[in-house]
Formats: sequence, C-alpha cells, structure tokens
Amino acid sequence: MSKKTYDCVIERNHNEINNKIIDFLKTKIYGKYLDVGANTGWLIREKEGGIGVDSSIEMVNKSNGLIRLANANNLPFKDKEFDIVVMSCVLEQCDDWEIALKEAMRVGKKVIGINPYPGSTWGKIGGWVKSIIPTDKFTYIKRFDKDRYYFEI
Repeated sequence: MSKKTYDCVIERNHNEINNKIIDFLKTKIYGKYLDVGANTGWLIREKEGGIGVDSSIEMVNKSNGLIRLANANNLPFKDKEFDIVVMSCVLEQCDDWEIALKEAMRVGKKVIGINPYPGSTWGKIGGWVKSIIPTDKFTYIKRFDKDRYYFEI
C-alpha cells in the first residue's frame, strides 16, 4: 500500500461482514503470522502470534503500539520469517499489487487473503484484483461471499 491516510477503523462489530472476515481468517492462521494492512490491529488482538503493519500513521497511532508503520511494497522482515502473511482487503488498495504480493510471498511461507470480485460494489480503491491476478498464481481460491473471494498462495 502506498503511504495513505485514512481514518476508518475496522474492528469487531464495525459491520457484519468484518466480523465474518475476522472469524473466517482466524481459522486459517497458524504459527507466527504477519497482518499486512492491519488497521488498528483487530486481528492481532484476537489471534495470538501475530505482528501487524499498516501504511497509515493514523492507524498505527490508534493501535497503541500494537502495529508498526510499513509499506506492503517494502516489508521490513527477513525472507520466510512468517508461517502466514494475511492480506485481507489489501491488494486492491495497493499502488502496485504485484510488488506487494511478491513481498508477502518473500516474507511468508504462505499468503492468504480476501479481495473483491470484479464488478462488485465493495473494495474498489485501486482496481479489481481478481481481474488482474492470474488464478494460476493461487494454490486455492474460492468464493467468500457474493462480492469477495478468499485466496491462498
């Protein structure tokens, strides 16, 4: 993600879909994980073993020290440092999603995430992700709901 400022705090009970995403992702995470685009750290608070980064200084400040400032295109971690990298609602917001995805794959043994379907009314910030990421890059992809899909790499 580019260094963007935003002030929309996404946490449990922000809305029903966020609760579903949180609950779904928690079942897929194991070991040491990195949450890219962590907002104020909702996932880190609910699932132990995680480190969070966000490109918004506002979100980092609101996290009370739980989240570090970092850009998805240049993650400050060693190769394969994490068992899982979570990119929930992140790739569609990146200026260069390919670099962000490569960085996640570099620092993680596995990358998981949720992104919008092309043409949905949700998540259109930087372009529709599924329409530009070839499905052969994914080991697993399935529909999460009518507007989103879940992927594993």
